[in-house]
Amino acid sequence: MKRASTRKGVVVGDFCPLTNAHVHMIEFARHYVDELVIVVDEHEADAVQAEIRVAWLEELFAGVTVRRVKSAEWHKSDPADFGNRLASGLRRILPKSAAEKFVFCLEARGKLLAEKLGATYIPCDPSLIGHSTTEKEIRANPLKHWAALPRIVRPYYVRRVCVFGPESTGKSTLAKQLARHFGTAYVPEYAQTYIATNGKDIDDNDMLAIARGQCALEDAVARESNGILFCDSDMVTSILWSGRLVGSVPEWLRRQADKRHYDLYLLTHYDVPWVDDVHRYIPKESPAFFDRCLHELESRKRPFEQIRGNWDERFQLALAAVEKMLKS
Repeated sequence: MKRASTRKGVVVGDFCPLTNAHVHMIEFARHYVDELVIVVDEHEADAVQAEIRVAWLEELFAGVTVRRVKSAEWHKSDPADFGNRLASGLRRILPKSAAEKFVFCLEARGKLLAEKLGATYIPCDPSLIGHSTTEKEIRANPLKHWAALPRIVRPYYVRRVCVFGPESTGKSTLAKQLARHFGTAYVPEYAQTYIATNGKDIDDNDMLAIARGQCALEDAVARESNGILFCDSDMVTSILWSGRLVGSVPEWLRRQADKRHYDLYLLTHYDVPWVDDVHRYIPKESPAFFDRCLHELESRKRPFEQIRGNWDERFQLALAAVEKMLKS
Protein backbone atom coordinates (compact mmCIF):
# COMPACT_ATOMS: atom_id res chain seq x y z
CA MET A 1 0.00 0.00 0.00
CA LYS A 2 1.34 3.42 -0.96
CA ARG A 3 2.12 5.56 2.05
CA ALA A 4 0.31 8.90 2.20
CA SER A 5 2.63 11.90 1.92
CA THR A 6 2.97 14.33 4.83
CA ARG A 7 1.74 17.85 4.19
CA LYS A 8 4.32 20.24 5.65
CA GLY A 9 3.91 23.98 6.07
CA VAL A 10 5.56 27.12 7.40
CA VAL A 11 3.90 30.21 8.76
CA VAL A 12 6.12 33.24 8.18
CA GLY A 13 5.84 36.56 10.00
CA ASP A 14 7.44 39.32 12.02
CA PHE A 15 4.80 38.91 14.78
CA CYS A 16 5.93 42.33 15.99
CA PRO A 17 3.62 42.20 17.81
CA LEU A 18 1.62 39.01 17.51
CA THR A 19 -1.94 39.96 16.55
CA ASN A 20 -5.30 38.22 16.39
CA ALA A 21 -4.87 38.20 12.61
CA HIS A 22 -1.72 36.11 13.07
CA VAL A 23 -3.50 33.80 15.49
CA HIS A 24 -6.26 33.20 12.94
CA MET A 25 -3.71 32.49 10.19
CA ILE A 26 -1.79 30.01 12.38
CA GLU A 27 -4.97 28.19 13.40
CA PHE A 28 -5.95 28.03 9.72
CA ALA A 29 -2.51 26.64 8.82
CA ARG A 30 -2.62 24.04 11.61
CA HIS A 31 -5.80 22.63 10.15
CA TYR A 32 -4.44 22.73 6.59
CA VAL A 33 -1.22 20.72 7.07
CA ASP A 34 0.02 17.73 9.03
CA GLU A 35 3.24 19.35 10.24
CA LEU A 36 3.64 23.08 10.85
CA VAL A 37 6.60 25.30 11.74
CA ILE A 38 6.13 28.93 12.79
CA VAL A 39 9.04 31.08 11.62
CA VAL A 40 9.80 34.33 13.46
CA ASP A 41 11.59 36.98 11.39
CA GLU A 42 14.38 38.43 13.57
CA HIS A 43 16.23 41.71 12.97
CA GLU A 44 18.33 43.95 15.20
CA ALA A 45 15.92 46.88 14.85
CA ASP A 46 12.77 44.91 15.78
CA ALA A 47 10.42 46.75 18.14
CA VAL A 48 9.80 43.58 20.19
CA GLN A 49 12.63 41.20 21.08
CA ALA A 50 12.54 37.87 19.27
CA GLU A 51 12.67 35.97 22.59
CA ILE A 52 9.40 37.58 23.64
CA ARG A 53 7.69 36.82 20.33
CA VAL A 54 8.83 33.20 20.44
CA ALA A 55 7.53 32.86 24.01
CA TRP A 56 4.10 34.18 22.96
CA LEU A 57 3.88 31.69 20.12
CA GLU A 58 5.14 28.72 22.12
CA GLU A 59 2.60 29.34 24.86
CA LEU A 60 -0.30 29.82 22.48
CA PHE A 61 0.56 26.97 20.12
CA ALA A 62 1.95 24.22 22.31
CA GLY A 63 3.23 21.34 20.21
CA VAL A 64 4.00 23.49 17.16
CA THR A 65 7.67 24.10 16.40
CA VAL A 66 8.70 27.77 16.56
CA ARG A 67 11.92 28.79 14.83
CA ARG A 68 13.83 32.06 14.61
CA VAL A 69 15.48 33.11 11.36
CA LYS A 70 18.12 35.76 12.00
CA SER A 71 18.77 38.74 9.78
CA ALA A 72 22.02 37.21 8.54
CA GLU A 73 19.96 34.53 6.82
CA TRP A 74 16.83 36.49 6.04
CA HIS A 75 17.33 40.14 5.24
CA LYS A 76 14.63 42.45 3.89
CA SER A 77 16.73 45.55 3.20
CA ASP A 78 17.76 44.34 -0.29
CA PRO A 79 14.56 43.88 -2.31
CA ALA A 80 16.43 42.66 -5.40
CA ASP A 81 17.87 39.70 -3.52
CA PHE A 82 15.14 39.35 -0.95
CA GLY A 83 13.57 36.16 -2.31
CA ASN A 84 16.86 34.29 -2.64
CA ARG A 85 18.04 35.23 0.86
CA LEU A 86 14.69 34.32 2.35
CA ALA A 87 14.50 30.96 0.64
CA SER A 88 18.08 30.15 1.64
CA GLY A 89 17.23 30.68 5.27
CA LEU A 90 14.17 28.43 5.16
CA ARG A 91 15.14 25.47 2.96
CA ARG A 92 16.10 23.45 6.02
CA ILE A 93 12.55 23.87 7.30
CA LEU A 94 10.84 22.97 4.01
CA PRO A 95 13.37 20.67 2.31
CA LYS A 96 13.08 19.46 -1.27
CA SER A 97 12.27 15.99 0.01
CA ALA A 98 8.88 17.19 1.29
CA ALA A 99 6.36 16.00 -1.29
CA GLU A 100 3.70 18.54 -0.30
CA LYS A 101 4.84 21.83 1.19
CA PHE A 102 2.97 25.04 1.84
CA VAL A 103 3.69 28.62 2.87
CA PHE A 104 1.33 30.82 4.90
CA CYS A 105 1.95 34.55 5.30
CA LEU A 106 -0.21 37.64 5.73
CA GLU A 107 2.15 39.68 3.56
CA ALA A 108 2.72 39.58 -0.21
CA ARG A 109 6.23 38.25 0.38
CA GLY A 110 4.68 34.87 1.18
CA LYS A 111 3.90 34.17 -2.48
CA LEU A 112 7.44 35.06 -3.57
CA LEU A 113 8.88 32.85 -0.85
CA ALA A 114 6.71 29.91 -1.93
CA GLU A 115 7.93 30.23 -5.51
CA LYS A 116 11.57 30.21 -4.39
CA LEU A 117 11.00 27.15 -2.22
CA GLY A 118 9.01 25.25 -4.82
CA ALA A 119 6.10 25.29 -2.39
CA THR A 120 2.43 26.23 -2.67
CA TYR A 121 1.35 29.59 -1.28
CA ILE A 122 -1.93 29.39 0.65
CA PRO A 123 -3.63 32.78 1.12
CA CYS A 124 -5.51 33.59 4.30
CA ASP A 125 -7.79 36.58 4.87
CA PRO A 126 -8.28 37.34 8.60
CA SER A 127 -10.56 40.26 7.74
CA LEU A 128 -13.29 37.67 7.14
CA ILE A 129 -13.56 37.30 10.92
CA GLY A 130 -12.82 40.92 11.78
CA HIS A 131 -9.03 40.74 12.19
CA SER A 132 -7.33 43.16 9.81
CA THR A 133 -5.30 45.58 11.96
CA THR A 134 -1.64 45.64 10.96
CA GLU A 135 1.39 45.39 13.24
CA LYS A 136 2.44 48.92 12.28
CA GLU A 137 -0.96 50.34 13.27
CA ILE A 138 -0.82 48.56 16.61
CA ARG A 139 2.72 49.74 17.38
CA ALA A 140 1.67 53.32 16.64
CA ASN A 141 -1.24 53.18 19.11
CA PRO A 142 -1.65 49.92 21.06
CA LEU A 143 -4.51 51.23 23.23
CA LYS A 144 -6.55 52.27 20.18
CA HIS A 145 -6.22 48.77 18.73
CA TRP A 146 -6.41 46.84 21.99
CA ALA A 147 -9.03 44.40 20.67
CA ALA A 148 -6.58 43.32 17.94
CA LEU A 149 -4.11 42.00 20.54
CA PRO A 150 -4.31 38.45 21.91
CA ARG A 151 -4.57 38.26 25.69
CA ILE A 152 -1.05 36.88 25.92
CA VAL A 153 0.39 40.03 24.26
CA ARG A 154 -1.51 42.62 26.27
CA PRO A 155 0.82 42.71 29.31
CA TYR A 156 3.60 43.91 26.99
CA TYR A 157 1.70 47.06 26.00
CA VAL A 158 -0.50 47.78 29.01
CA ARG A 159 -0.01 51.15 30.74
CA ARG A 160 0.70 50.41 34.39
CA VAL A 161 -0.12 52.69 37.31
CA CYS A 162 1.15 51.81 40.79
CA VAL A 163 -0.52 53.25 43.87
CA PHE A 164 2.38 53.57 46.30
CA GLY A 165 2.91 54.78 49.85
CA PRO A 166 2.66 54.05 53.60
CA GLU A 167 0.06 51.83 55.23
CA SER A 168 -3.47 53.14 55.78
CA THR A 169 -3.29 55.89 53.17
CA GLY A 170 -6.13 54.63 50.99
CA LYS A 171 -4.04 52.84 48.37
CA SER A 172 -6.39 49.88 47.84
CA THR A 173 -9.48 52.10 47.81
CA LEU A 174 -7.92 54.50 45.32
CA ALA A 175 -6.70 51.73 42.99
CA LYS A 176 -10.18 50.16 42.96
CA GLN A 177 -11.85 53.53 42.33
CA LEU A 178 -9.58 54.25 39.39
CA ALA A 179 -10.06 50.79 37.92
CA ARG A 180 -13.85 51.20 38.11
CA HIS A 181 -13.65 54.67 36.56
CA PHE A 182 -11.59 53.41 33.60
CA GLY A 183 -13.49 50.15 33.33
CA THR A 184 -10.36 48.05 33.68
CA ALA A 185 -8.57 45.59 35.93
CA TYR A 186 -7.16 46.10 39.43
CA VAL A 187 -4.25 44.20 40.97
CA PRO A 188 -4.58 43.86 44.76
CA GLU A 189 -1.65 43.56 47.13
CA TYR A 190 -0.65 39.89 47.15
CA ALA A 191 0.84 40.27 50.63
CA GLN A 192 -2.67 40.40 52.07
CA THR A 193 -3.56 37.04 50.52
CA TYR A 194 -0.30 35.52 51.71
CA ILE A 195 -0.52 36.87 55.26
CA ALA A 196 -4.15 35.77 55.61
CA THR A 197 -2.97 32.19 55.00
CA ASN A 198 0.46 32.15 56.66
CA GLY A 199 0.29 34.79 59.41
CA LYS A 200 2.18 38.03 60.07
CA ASP A 201 5.52 36.53 61.12
CA ILE A 202 7.55 37.25 57.98
CA ASP A 203 11.08 36.07 57.14
CA ASP A 204 13.17 36.48 53.98
CA ASN A 205 11.64 33.40 52.35
CA ASP A 206 8.18 34.83 52.94
CA MET A 207 9.20 38.16 51.42
CA LEU A 208 10.47 36.39 48.31
CA ALA A 209 7.26 34.37 48.03
CA ILE A 210 5.18 37.54 48.38
CA ALA A 211 7.25 39.36 45.76
CA ARG A 212 6.99 36.49 43.28
CA GLY A 213 3.27 36.29 43.94
CA GLN A 214 2.86 40.01 43.29
CA CYS A 215 4.63 39.74 39.92
CA ALA A 216 2.67 36.65 38.90
CA LEU A 217 -0.64 38.20 39.93
CA GLU A 218 0.06 41.45 38.07
CA ASP A 219 1.06 39.67 34.86
CA ALA A 220 -1.99 37.41 35.02
CA VAL A 221 -4.44 40.26 35.63
CA ALA A 222 -2.80 42.39 32.90
CA ARG A 223 -4.29 40.02 30.32
CA GLU A 224 -7.77 41.07 31.46
CA SER A 225 -7.13 44.82 31.27
CA ASN A 226 -8.42 47.25 28.67
CA GLY A 227 -5.03 48.90 28.14
CA ILE A 228 -4.46 50.38 31.59
CA LEU A 229 -3.78 48.50 34.81
CA PHE A 230 -3.95 49.77 38.41
CA CYS A 231 -1.62 48.05 40.88
CA ASP A 232 -1.80 48.20 44.66
CA SER A 233 1.87 47.27 45.07
CA ASP A 234 5.14 46.70 43.19
CA MET A 235 8.68 45.42 43.75
CA VAL A 236 9.92 48.73 45.15
CA THR A 237 7.23 48.39 47.81
CA SER A 238 8.50 44.86 48.51
CA ILE A 239 12.08 46.16 48.84
CA LEU A 240 10.99 48.71 51.44
CA TRP A 241 9.03 46.15 53.46
CA SER A 242 11.71 43.49 53.20
CA GLY A 243 14.28 45.92 54.57
CA ARG A 244 11.93 47.03 57.34
CA LEU A 245 10.61 43.64 58.48
CA VAL A 246 13.47 41.19 57.90
CA GLY A 247 16.48 43.50 57.55
CA SER A 248 17.58 42.18 54.14
CA VAL A 249 16.43 42.23 50.50
CA PRO A 250 16.66 39.14 48.25
CA GLU A 251 18.75 39.77 45.13
CA TRP A 252 15.94 38.47 42.89
CA LEU A 253 13.66 41.14 44.32
CA ARG A 254 16.19 43.89 43.57
CA ARG A 255 16.53 42.70 39.97
CA GLN A 256 12.78 42.67 39.49
CA ALA A 257 12.43 46.17 40.95
CA ASP A 258 14.92 47.44 38.37
CA LYS A 259 13.35 45.48 35.54
CA ARG A 260 9.62 46.05 35.91
CA HIS A 261 8.22 49.23 34.35
CA TYR A 262 5.39 51.50 35.49
CA ASP A 263 4.15 54.50 33.56
CA LEU A 264 3.06 56.36 36.69
CA TYR A 265 3.27 56.14 40.48
CA LEU A 266 0.63 57.73 42.69
CA LEU A 267 2.38 58.44 46.01
CA THR A 268 -0.29 58.61 48.74
CA HIS A 269 0.41 60.96 51.65
CA TYR A 270 -0.26 60.00 55.28
CA ASP A 271 -2.51 63.04 55.91
CA VAL A 272 -5.54 60.82 56.60
CA PRO A 273 -6.63 59.02 59.81
CA TRP A 274 -4.89 55.72 60.57
CA VAL A 275 -7.16 52.66 60.35
CA ASP A 276 -5.80 49.44 61.82
CA ASP A 277 -6.32 45.95 60.35
CA VAL A 278 -4.69 42.53 60.49
CA HIS A 279 -2.31 43.28 57.59
CA ARG A 280 -0.69 46.41 59.04
CA TYR A 281 2.56 46.62 60.99
CA ILE A 282 3.93 50.11 61.78
CA PRO A 283 1.22 52.62 62.82
CA LYS A 284 3.71 55.19 64.14
CA GLU A 285 6.13 55.16 61.20
CA SER A 286 4.03 56.60 58.37
CA PRO A 287 6.02 59.88 58.01
CA ALA A 288 9.36 58.07 57.90
CA PHE A 289 8.01 55.40 55.54
CA PHE A 290 6.61 58.12 53.25
CA ASP A 291 10.05 59.74 53.11
CA ARG A 292 11.61 56.40 52.15
CA CYS A 293 8.98 55.96 49.42
CA LEU A 294 9.70 59.44 48.07
CA HIS A 295 13.44 58.78 48.12
CA GLU A 296 13.05 55.51 46.20
CA LEU A 297 10.95 57.14 43.49
CA GLU A 298 13.27 60.09 43.09
CA SER A 299 16.48 58.04 43.13
CA ARG A 300 15.06 55.59 40.58
CA LYS A 301 13.74 58.47 38.44
CA ARG A 302 10.23 57.00 38.39
CA PRO A 303 7.38 59.25 37.20
CA PHE A 304 5.09 60.08 40.12
CA GLU A 305 2.48 62.46 41.51
CA GLN A 306 1.85 63.07 45.18
CA ILE A 307 -1.72 62.39 46.27
CA ARG A 308 -3.02 64.12 49.40
CA GLY A 309 -6.11 65.77 50.88
CA ASN A 310 -9.52 64.33 51.69
CA TRP A 311 -10.79 61.23 49.90
CA ASP A 312 -12.50 63.10 47.09
CA GLU A 313 -9.52 65.39 46.57
CA ARG A 314 -7.23 62.39 46.41
CA PHE A 315 -9.34 60.74 43.75
CA GLN A 316 -9.50 63.91 41.65
CA LEU A 317 -5.73 64.42 41.87
CA ALA A 318 -5.12 60.80 40.90
CA LEU A 319 -7.62 60.95 38.04
CA ALA A 320 -5.98 64.08 36.60
CA ALA A 321 -2.53 62.46 36.84
CA VAL A 322 -3.67 59.30 35.06
CA GLU A 323 -5.43 61.19 32.29
CA LYS A 324 -2.31 63.29 31.75
CA MET A 325 -0.21 60.12 31.56
CA LEU A 326 -2.56 58.55 29.00
CA LYS A 327 -2.26 61.60 26.75
CA SER A 328 1.53 61.56 26.83
